[in-house]
Amino acid sequence: MTTPRAPGLPGLLLSLRNPGPVAPLWLALAAILVGALLPEPMHLPGAHRLTAPAPLAAQEAEGDDELAGARPLRVFLITMDQGDQVWEKFGHNAILVRNEATGEEIAWNWGLFNFDDVDFIPRFLRGTMLYSMGGMDAQWMIQQYAADNRSVYAHEVYLTLAQAAELDRFARWNAQPENRDYIYDYFRDNCSTRVRDVLDMAVGGALRAHFAERITPRSYRWHARRLVQETLWIDQGLSFLLGTRGDRPITEWEAMYVPMVLMELLEDFEIQEADGSTRPLLGARQVLFEADRDPTPAGPPSLSPLFPILGIVGAGLFVLLGGWAGGRPGPSPSSGAGVSRPSTRWSRVGLGVLGLGWTLFTGGLGLILVLVWFTDHIFIHRNVNILYASPLAPVVGLLLLGAVLSEKRARGAFGRWGAILALVIAIGSLVAMILQSVGVITQGNAEVVAVALPLNLGLAIGLMRLHRGAASSGRAGSPNSPGQSGAPA
Repeated sequence: MTTPRAPGLPGLLLSLRNPGPVAPLWLALAAILVGALLPEPMHLPGAHRLTAPAPLAAQEAEGDDELAGARPLRVFLITMDQGDQVWEKFGHNAILVRNEATGEEIAWNWGLFNFDDVDFIPRFLRGTMLYSMGGMDAQWMIQQYAADNRSVYAHEVYLTLAQAAELDRFARWNAQPENRDYIYDYFRDNCSTRVRDVLDMAVGGALRAHFAERITPRSYRWHARRLVQETLWIDQGLSFLLGTRGDRPITEWEAMYVPMVLMELLEDFEIQEADGSTRPLLGARQVLFEADRDPTPAGPPSLSPLFPILGIVGAGLFVLLGGWAGGRPGPSPSSGAGVSRPSTRWSRVGLGVLGLGWTLFTGGLGLILVLVWFTDHIFIHRNVNILYASPLAPVVGLLLLGAVLSEKRARGAFGRWGAILALVIAIGSLVAMILQSVGVITQGNAEVVAVALPLNLGLAIGLMRLHRGAASSGRAGSPNSPGQSGAPA
């Protein structure tokens, strides 16, 4: 039995319970992006009527028959504010068309997807996910967001008779099975930009002409982090994945990918008439439901001091453990036999555990950044974080593991090449930081730099100390060394 198209996440979560042969690293990427960027779920219907505002007094006085008189079709922009769940943080919107003659109200929603599609997860991972649009009962839709304690706003869109009829015709055409699907893009082609484009079409391109050249000081990253900052792991995961394309200043037209931004910009927009006069595009804001929750954050989070503290403390541990782990074996007080001191043994255990954990973690992230190059997730491409989370890091971890398990390997190839490769990664991180500092590369990854740069440097120094200490212990313990008995070890 087929499942109808549904505007929400529950079906996706059901699909993820049986992911098939999807690689674990891909699922890690999916978890981060699904949580941040998919639309919100809906619940049970209820009754809640829109109240159309009276026509503008100025328009009535001017005798504008199309705007002030009775209209068979009324168009409303419906905007839903943030919710509690991660995927609800970006908000949502729709276009409601009311037929005054028949009483029919249809909410046209461009945020639908079919979670039962056999290629849904592969398409999501490739960056070619199919979304679609469709109509639903307007009052049913509004009640879903009220039930989730999410503010719902409505603005009547003041269109002429011809413009409203053209919008209605387009929406019905767009909802046909052969026309409703589109390739979803998180920033450039999502449910909100589709609403923007339909309204722009209705007013003859006036929105694009007005907003497309108006550069803002904000970026895609700025808006995304502003909206998801309450959930640390999704904030940092999304910020890590966004490459340099997410940091350029965007126009007001592009910023309309956020439904609330679209609403706020259109509230101040006026249409210019042929005679040079202007009129508002939207009527007054109607609050259909006011949520009992904190307001949307005004900006993204600032750098927490915990990140540099974590990086510096971790780097210091790597340096200290590397020095202790490379210490010369000493005699046991009871037997006189040459055995490793407890500090040396446990230092090697600590260095091995922490170093292997760090290199596997960063190496996994780096591998994701490599694999994404073979997808259409272009906003993850050109990502300087690959120099902080290197896909080569697991090799360092394996060499480190061999070095801490055997003093011979520590002073041999394992220790030497582990230190060299760790130093290469650390130098890459340092070069990336310098290029970002002088403005050659622009990417808002302060948290990554604060943690990864000192840890990469600390691990490189720790491995060099381990290798040199083990080599010195080996030379001091050789039969021909001064002060030694010459007996075989």
